[in-house]
Amino acid sequence: MLLWSTQVSVAVFLVFATLQATEIILAIGNFDAGNGNADNYWIHLGGWVGIATAACAWYASAAGVINGMMKRPVLPVGAPLSFHYSPMPRAHRA
Repeated sequence: MLLWSTQVSVAVFLVFATLQATEIILAIGNFDAGNGNADNYWIHLGGWVGIATAACAWYASAAGVINGMMKRPVLPVGAPLSFHYSPMPRAHRA
């Protein structure tokens, strides 16, 4: 989903990027806790990154609703990120 979200908007990409970071950090924290480490640093950090994920998701959702109701965009979401690949050299492209 993270890779495909690059073709929607920057706001949607940030939702999935922070979600991916949250999952990785929480996985590290749970593996660490499972190996007997009593320090909950990774799990706490994962919780904070999860809050950032919620903020990004709230903004992206609000922008979708508000911008859909207005004649012009009110909350910017950013253009899709483009990673175009063409096997032909630039000089031969149409």
